[in-house]
Amino acid sequence: MAVPAIEAAVNERYRGSTLYAFFVIAGLIAFGYSWMTVQHRLVPQLSYATEPVWSHNVITHWIDHGYFASHGLLWPTADGKTLYRNGTGALMLTSFVAEKLWIGVTGRYGWRLKAIHNLLVAVLISALLALLAYRMARRFGAAPLAAFILAVSAQMVWLTFPDNLAIFWQLTAQTWCLAAALVFLLLEEAALDGRRTRRITVLQALAIFAFVYFELVLAVMFMAAWLATLFLLRGDRPPVRRLLVTLLLPFVAAMSIYGLQLLGARSERSKGVTVVGSGFLYRTGLDGDAMFYGNPLDIAFGRDLVRAQRAGNKEFLFRWETLFFAGVAAVLILLAAYLRDRAPRIAIIILMTLIGMYVLNAAVFSQLVALHPYLFDMLLMTPLVLALFAALPALVEVRTGGTGLIILIVLFAAAWTSLFQLRLYALAYPVPQPAAVLAAPNGGRP
Repeated sequence: MAVPAIEAAVNERYRGSTLYAFFVIAGLIAFGYSWMTVQHRLVPQLSYATEPVWSHNVITHWIDHGYFASHGLLWPTADGKTLYRNGTGALMLTSFVAEKLWIGVTGRYGWRLKAIHNLLVAVLISALLALLAYRMARRFGAAPLAAFILAVSAQMVWLTFPDNLAIFWQLTAQTWCLAAALVFLLLEEAALDGRRTRRITVLQALAIFAFVYFELVLAVMFMAAWLATLFLLRGDRPPVRRLLVTLLLPFVAAMSIYGLQLLGARSERSKGVTVVGSGFLYRTGLDGDAMFYGNPLDIAFGRDLVRAQRAGNKEFLFRWETLFFAGVAAVLILLAAYLRDRAPRIAIIILMTLIGMYVLNAAVFSQLVALHPYLFDMLLMTPLVLALFAALPALVEVRTGGTGLIILIVLFAAAWTSLFQLRLYALAYPVPQPAAVLAAPNGGRP
């Protein structure tokens, strides 16, 4: 049985580039607001905070010694005597190019430029998420305007999520991985209804290549989750030849390049360089060490130890229980709707692939996720935000006759959530007060 009111979305001409441009503009407006408020006041801290200094060390080493001479790997210490092997260095490539151009023009490293670059990357990724949210809402049969408002609502909630705002300090491999995942899923939706072309298949292969090159483990988890969802859900399955082109070939190509980089890293040992990077047993927690966490449930319930090591107001350590449980409830409702043929298969594929990627990664590498939850939360909250602010409202809007009331409620809820999250970020990254102010009665406040 076809999902009601879905034919319009099926027959609509795919205008991804135009819509994406609008979503980028929306993201830039949010970026400007955050830069003039919660981010701008933090700029003076960039030159001595841990994360920006780490990035500075990597980029300046590449500039001084050459990217290829450095094997395209991360050199995170100022003395250039330490090489990090658990990553290709791809996450810093755009930062490196931007800083190299800036240094060529101004003669100095751009601390502020690096932060702006990081946030612009977040804006571009948020626009990808908004475009995917729009296409999902249209698949449910929502009107174009309603789908657009839902997409922007999801985009704003995602962009103001405190751990995403923290990209200001440093880009992560997980950020780029999410971009690759969203591009792949957008192309998967674009290929439905007989619209698959060779170009779409090639672009999906490139997305997987980038995914693997940014972060091997997450890429494997994404592919495993996508394949499991695609083959277990009732419906068409891709031919093996296409899977070889879109998954296996780019995986082998990316791993071959990374292997050559690791061979170069091995040669650096004879020059007194220390090659560092945690091993499989440590990251999985199968080493049996109980110093940092007990069991995988600590990923959700044992974060106090990790959060206490981070700067900010300790009594306001960032948590997102309300958004989490509301998002999970939205996903469960959508799954129930799918069982009753009221939700499109592609929506479930998108949600379960993104959720499955996080769940599989957290299950296998539980100690890694337990110690660095702020790196992986964006991967989990992304499908929950898609479900809560786009897919489920679109379903309810269509089932209630398209009155617009549901869209209005979601718009207000997204506005409140976004501004609330900005406040949480400000609490997590407060402005250091001068000693004279702190010594004054009431901390200098009236």
